[in-house]
Amino acid sequence: MTNQEIAAVLARIAVYRELKGENPYKALAFQRAARAVERHPESLETLVAGERLAGIQGIGSSIAEVIRELVGAGKSSALEALKASFPPGLEEVLELPGLGPKRVRQLWQKLGIASLGELEYACRENRLLSLEGFGVKSQEKILKAIDFKKRFRGLFLYAEAEAIAAEAIAGLEAGGLFRSLHRAGSLRRGKRVLKDIDILAIPKARVPADKLKAALLGLADSADGVSAEGDTKVSIRRKGLAIDFRLVPAESEGAALQHFTGSREHNTLLRGRAKGLGLKMNEYGVFRGERALSLADEEAVYRAVGLPWIPPELREGEEELVAAEAGRLPRLVERADLRGLIHVHSRWSDGQASIEELALECRRLGYGWLALSDHSRSAVYAQGLSAQQLAGQRAEVEKLNRRLAPFRIFCGVESDILVDGALDYPAEVLEGLDFVIGSVHANLGMSREQATERLLAAVAQPALSILGHVSGALLLSREGYPYDEDRLLAALAAQGAVLELNCHPARLDPDWPVLQRAARRGVRIALCPDAHALAELDFMRYGLLFARKAWLEAGQVLNTLTAEEADAWFTARRKKARR
Repeated sequence: MTNQEIAAVLARIAVYRELKGENPYKALAFQRAARAVERHPESLETLVAGERLAGIQGIGSSIAEVIRELVGAGKSSALEALKASFPPGLEEVLELPGLGPKRVRQLWQKLGIASLGELEYACRENRLLSLEGFGVKSQEKILKAIDFKKRFRGLFLYAEAEAIAAEAIAGLEAGGLFRSLHRAGSLRRGKRVLKDIDILAIPKARVPADKLKAALLGLADSADGVSAEGDTKVSIRRKGLAIDFRLVPAESEGAALQHFTGSREHNTLLRGRAKGLGLKMNEYGVFRGERALSLADEEAVYRAVGLPWIPPELREGEEELVAAEAGRLPRLVERADLRGLIHVHSRWSDGQASIEELALECRRLGYGWLALSDHSRSAVYAQGLSAQQLAGQRAEVEKLNRRLAPFRIFCGVESDILVDGALDYPAEVLEGLDFVIGSVHANLGMSREQATERLLAAVAQPALSILGHVSGALLLSREGYPYDEDRLLAALAAQGAVLELNCHPARLDPDWPVLQRAARRGVRIALCPDAHALAELDFMRYGLLFARKAWLEAGQVLNTLTAEEADAWFTARRKKARR
């Protein structure tokens, strides 16, 4: 198990201890241990193997035993025992934002509420008004949170679905029964949240059908996790996610990959084009009458209908066929184009790695520069930096730059955007930084007009270089605030400020259509991992996928600048701020 997975279990134990009404110090001990584990630079699995858990502050003997069990068995009997003492429906209630363990305990003990449905009914009957600390506004917020949860129930983040798909494919590859396996559907095209995934499976010659099906069915969570087991389609659930395996012969591989990648709208347009050329196409091939055309791969499918290959990310049935026919498909940004990392947190605030560790890892990954942006002073919960700490961090960065040259570290900040749109430090502090990312972290319950005015006020400040996670949404957890997109994009373009694509898989904010509209208005995009640990630098790959989905080319992405070009851009922004 990863440190993050272990920390999540410890945090959950803390929640259930508090729900049970135990000594609050016991719950607090698990909360502190969770934070310590999450930030620890070494793998807990390595520490357990070396019997070195005792060296971590806050890990006593009882918590150490829980960690050993997690590493050894992949589960916690302590957590299971705690969960067993409560109605199972409380788990969903605990997941609602704004309802901590104490309030959930109050709802359960005073009103007998033990499920999401019971809570919704109680709110609509105004029963919560009888409880201390609950009012009309509380009920409204709870109902809104329940509605959000119901709308997105059964969905998975892209990163979660991708990990499950990778695990399934790796298991099948190890079995040696399949010639090739491909991700298809919305997973291949790129979608922020998914309800199911498609995997195309090409069997090796002469492998018995029952053996193929057994391998696929063996990936299901249980016998109840199987919903179809035919010769061409096997459907299962793995870790709760629905997976459709499509089995096709080798000669149909290219056509099937195109067909099952979709989207439905894209395929409808493509079939219409084929029909106009006297052809027919489906998952088995492209046909002229009854004769199948020879198709070596997916590119050949598009050539058969007179088009160049269209990248999967663009296949949404909008303008991609027209652009392809006219030779106007973009040269989408690629991993090799990315030269710098922006929006990374160090141990100076709430990150898990030192600045030097981050820089060395960036260099190992092939990047030439790092734009460091720890939290600003208002983010007390994230150990935001005072002006004095920013100066100290700058001194450390200058020393590292001399030692690590030609690699370059730029020293900035992720400044909270305050309620009135102001940034978090006086102008003289902001002017001393290489760049400023402005983000909204607090007071998220704004109206459309309030949110728009707040964002416009922030963008109007010359010190702001990049506008961070613009909607404030957390996928499957929290809806973003509404804002006037047209006015905001116009302001960003006028000011020459950059719009962030926050690459954290729980954010991916904003969605690709907003990015596309921004880029077409001349707004540059920054791909930002919002990394708090070395492993999270890899979040860039999610951002790259969605940047491609937005039709972005290298010149539209700030990260594609060399260190010298980035320095020139940041310097020009600072000069503008001083005028």
